[in-house]
Amino acid sequence: MSAYSVGTWDTDKQAYTPQVGVEKSFNLTLRELRHAIGRLRKLGYSAHRRGNIKDGHDDNDFYVLIERIDGKSEQEIIEGWKR
Repeated sequence: MSAYSVGTWDTDKQAYTPQVGVEKSFNLTLRELRHAIGRLRKLGYSAHRRGNIKDGHDDNDFYVLIERIDGKSEQEIIEGWKR
């Protein structure tokens, strides 16, 4: 089964972090991920991803990071969120 993580950009820390108000950020099922995206939208994030194949440009909400994290520990995920 696939697992996902979801974080939001923290300008003070210059890294992605778990978002307050989203119940779970690590090892989410697809159903839990959909719920987390819904919560983010209620908090004001667009949490969108759109691709434009014609010019090769993606239009994404860069404040939200969603990753497939199968097999990674919470610590590995947090370390990867640092930029």
